[in-house]
Amino acid sequence: MRISQAYLVLYNALQACGWAVVLATLLYGILRKDLPEQLYAAAGPLTNVVQGASLLETVHAAIGLVPSSPVMSLMQWMGRSNVLFLILGPIAQLHASWWSVLMLATWALAEAIRYPQYALSSSGACPAWLTWLRYTMFIPLYPVGVVAEMGLMMAALPDLAVRKPYSLELPNPYNWAFSYHRFIQVVLALYPFLWWQLYSSLLRARSKKLALQPPKAPNKSQ
Repeated sequence: MRISQAYLVLYNALQACGWAVVLATLLYGILRKDLPEQLYAAAGPLTNVVQGASLLETVHAAIGLVPSSPVMSLMQWMGRSNVLFLILGPIAQLHASWWSVLMLATWALAEAIRYPQYALSSSGACPAWLTWLRYTMFIPLYPVGVVAEMGLMMAALPDLAVRKPYSLELPNPYNWAFSYHRFIQVVLALYPFLWWQLYSSLLRARSKKLALQPPKAPNKSQ
């Protein structure tokens, strides 16, 4: 096994384990009827680690380690990380929202399928059923995750308007202003279109991966 191949197997296996722990933590808490803030407190820190580490996938694509688009990979990472690190994490009242639980759960379920498929594919030992699951479960999970992300961004707008985090107001030495609150409003307006670009690319990838050959007609005995 080449070094690059071994690295990809290790990276994807570690990510698979991390997201599986996030998913198990959420499921255990839900079964115990924990409140959303308890679920976030239990699963949030590890989610931050594995989501942060997933930036490496943009690097993998950029250097040709995997046959993916670095632009699409970076877009997806930035979309998730913006909601996770800049909105959900700092705004404590969002920890009590079921949007946060729904978002983390859909991410974790999708990634607990995707990363094992990547790890086994990198080692050349991926079963067909796991590939099918990888390229099928995103169909319901991806839209649900996006709706949860948008729900959190909308819920954050009043807080962003008052606190004005990550913003730059005039006058300042740069003579340039930036409103993060307005930025999120623009993102919300564009989100369905940006999401569809990513979603349609996954649908195209699914068609290529799971394309079925037409069944052969049975041989008839003479």
